[in-house]
Amino acid sequence: MRKILGATLSVGALMAAAVAAAPAATAAPPPPLPPGVSVLAGGFVNPAHLSFGPHGTLYVADMGTGSVTRVKLRTGAQSVVASGLGLAAGVDVDSHGRVFATSTLGDPEKEAAPARLVRIGHHGTVKVKADLLAWELAHNPDGQSQATDSVSNPYGVLALPHRVLVADAGANDLIEVRADGRVRTLTVFPSFTDGECATRPENTPGTFGCDAVPTDVEMGPDGYLYVSGLGAFAQGHIYKVNARTGAIVRTWGGLPPLTGIAVAKDGTIYAASFVSDTLLRIRGTDVDVATVPAPTDVELGHGMIVVASFAGAIFRVDGSAFHEPL
Repeated sequence: MRKILGATLSVGALMAAAVAAAPAATAAPPPPLPPGVSVLAGGFVNPAHLSFGPHGTLYVADMGTGSVTRVKLRTGAQSVVASGLGLAAGVDVDSHGRVFATSTLGDPEKEAAPARLVRIGHHGTVKVKADLLAWELAHNPDGQSQATDSVSNPYGVLALPHRVLVADAGANDLIEVRADGRVRTLTVFPSFTDGECATRPENTPGTFGCDAVPTDVEMGPDGYLYVSGLGAFAQGHIYKVNARTGAIVRTWGGLPPLTGIAVAKDGTIYAASFVSDTLLRIRGTDVDVATVPAPTDVELGHGMIVVASFAGAIFRVDGSAFHEPL
């Protein structure tokens, strides 16, 4: 196993990458898949995030179709619970079975596209819970030029008691939306300037570095938040964040660009990197990997490791799939 050390240390392009990664057909890629990887559900276009729901269900946010689909794990039956969401990247189901998702109506790389946190009700009704573009335009927490920044691109969702957190990949922050509709910035993730990012122009003219680009947020068994970062497609990071204050208490760097994260009850971290076709498993300072086609997210539940893939499928990954990285 390779050793990694903890160190304190724009996302319309994700859609372009999704199109490049996905096959022309919407079915799962043909076999053979890597050992230990099998198809759990197929027929998607660009599934970005997953969430286990009640009664043996799995919810899938598909950026390619602008919809959220519910999959029954026992039968494999699929049903669309909401559509017309634009870039539907994030989804999460709370402990009461309420479904929250992100909805971006346009390309945030090219325009200040409407970006919202929505709640999906019965019969596919969609209620806007927060206007995230308006929050970014009014507050600009990362301080970058809004003329050149992708502004707001809500990408990951975590539904907690009395609040919902959104990882905004365009705004480089975590946004907290309270049950009463109040919004606040919980965490702003700094850009970084090591490696190739030292000379890479940033969104604000005249500055250099790579944006964190947070893509997913999960609650760990220790009560801290864990956030995956795409790192401007240059270097991925994982951030450990105080769930109350938003303070970043630890950072893992030097990882491939990341778009999804999950944390097991024993503290093992799983992180998805469609850029490198790998699912990382981090235990302490050790990391090993599983080869998975274009993985975008990972969720743990029902004794399974489940992975969304820009290849158009949801995969199940067994422990036997992990090996020491090359």
